[in-house]
Amino acid sequence: MSGIAGIWRNGDACGANRLLAGVTAGLKLDSSESRSLALDDDAGVGVSSRFDNQQLHRTAELLVAIDADLENEAALRESLPEVAATGAAAELVAALYRRFRNSFVEKLRGRFSVIVWDRRNRKLVAAVDPFGIGRLVYSRQAGTFMVASRIDGLLASGDVDPAINPRSVLNVLNFSANLAPETIFTNIRRIPPGCLLVASDQGIRTNVYWDMRYRVTGSRSEAQLSREMEEVVSRAVASCCAGKDASETGAFLSGGTDSSTVVGMMARSYATPVRAFSIGFEEQQFNELDYAVLAARHFKAEHNTYLVNAKDCFQALPSMVRYFDEPFGNSSAIPTYFCARLAAQKGVKVLLAGDGGDELFGGNERYLTDKIFEAYGRVPRIFRRGMIEPMLRLMPAQNGIVGKARSYVRRANLSPVQRFFSYQFLTAHPIGEVFTADFLGSVADYDFLETPARYYNQGPAQDHLDRLLYVDVKMTLGDSDLPKVTCMAELAGIQPRFPFLDLAVAEFSGRISSGLKVRGTEKRYLFKQAFRKLLPAEVIAKKKHGFGIPVAEWMKNYKPMRELAHDTLLSQRACERGYFRPEFIRHLFELHAGDQTSYYGDILWTFLVLELWHQQVVDRRQRVMA
Repeated sequence: MSGIAGIWRNGDACGANRLLAGVTAGLKLDSSESRSLALDDDAGVGVSSRFDNQQLHRTAELLVAIDADLENEAALRESLPEVAATGAAAELVAALYRRFRNSFVEKLRGRFSVIVWDRRNRKLVAAVDPFGIGRLVYSRQAGTFMVASRIDGLLASGDVDPAINPRSVLNVLNFSANLAPETIFTNIRRIPPGCLLVASDQGIRTNVYWDMRYRVTGSRSEAQLSREMEEVVSRAVASCCAGKDASETGAFLSGGTDSSTVVGMMARSYATPVRAFSIGFEEQQFNELDYAVLAARHFKAEHNTYLVNAKDCFQALPSMVRYFDEPFGNSSAIPTYFCARLAAQKGVKVLLAGDGGDELFGGNERYLTDKIFEAYGRVPRIFRRGMIEPMLRLMPAQNGIVGKARSYVRRANLSPVQRFFSYQFLTAHPIGEVFTADFLGSVADYDFLETPARYYNQGPAQDHLDRLLYVDVKMTLGDSDLPKVTCMAELAGIQPRFPFLDLAVAEFSGRISSGLKVRGTEKRYLFKQAFRKLLPAEVIAKKKHGFGIPVAEWMKNYKPMRELAHDTLLSQRACERGYFRPEFIRHLFELHAGDQTSYYGDILWTFLVLELWHQQVVDRRQRVMA
């Protein structure tokens, strides 16, 4: 678990010492971690260090704690003559803060979370990297401010009311993860990506220091843009590899365009074969190993593979559920963990991941789907409302072509955000059938599309597709995929790096038109043009599967998993929690038993991990406190 922490208990030095010790202890994963504290009367910072880049530094002016994997550390040291050419990164961050104050965070590149206690100005500053790879959560109650890498640390203080946030239960079931800045606990918040928080006597304020921008610039040709993309991605991958021994560095390889591009670019950085790691399944519909093997062979990589089975999943599930300090329903966490574990077993310490390419360059299938529905809006209104829709209403058939046409028209007439999320669980199932009346009363009039609608409407973009990309950068990437990879890699003892989230790559993507992201029926158009010579033709042409897992099959056909799901979700404790109608859960099991797809099994999986998390965190805490 590890990480950093900071506290400020105004005017109470004794209480501050106790709190900081408790919060930092709550971050500790095992006895091998080293724990350090630095106090300044009623405030302080601490670190529970599992990795070398989790550090603490103190001066007469500052107390600094960092959990940072900085890719521009060497360049920063050259720009600060008062800092040694080598040494602790926390000392470098302290020097940056002294020179630039709150703007120091704009100088950092890579993954980071930083906490600074400014002793002279009596303020606590906390920040995370632009995409929120590094995470910080915080709480303020009764004159006490606490911030830490994990919720576990704040709860361990004993000073945070652990009331469950019912809105987050809706978010987890609908989006597989909670949405920033809220967390599963009402009194704990998360610092959003690209934000800096300042706590002082004047209160708490959060400033955005970086965000995506979508603004087409210049009149460069497609060929020029392709060359620029290749150059900017190449530099980003080289930066992720810089200073890392080839024997201790590898890459996730799913066989898709993103991971294959990363492996191909890594092959240019190292004289020895790239170490690539892939996961497969016996269930062929979830298996992409053929493409991963093809890509590895193309780049002459040292390819390591592992087939995950139901027993693997069953045995690892408790530790995976617990490592996420909030309920997390994205089932692709399982192959991610086993891939990272395989790499760790082979002596690898750093893995490069391809996450971010889809959200920056238009690679998700639903962008194409939305484009098809958007086409209906270009039909003149007089024909849509005066002819097509009245005619469909008069036709008697409910299924077949007429039924599909009605469904198409219905979805095409939804707002952009409603249409984009129209396949989500709570859109397809009326919440009155899912939740108890008491639980619905606790969420009042909360609209679970409130957050994506805010991102869509306030996003710094004019084009519809870019607005959708912005929503996915914030939610699909920031709230789901990045914590998935980061947590599962760290659980295995690996540190991940994300070359596509290099700011130069991200900012380049914001400067190209949406028509170069999705053109006609081709996703990632410019990306594929840029890397057509690098990637195998089969990888360019393949349809996207992504890291998936056959949990629906396993909950149906693997007895221990099937019994775990039934016994957990239909238990007295789950019913007493008061969230769901038991009859709805039983109906889900019935539908899953008779369904040939993974739809209902995937829904059950999210319910299962939500309840398992409650048992491990909420119920266990209540037993300890009793």
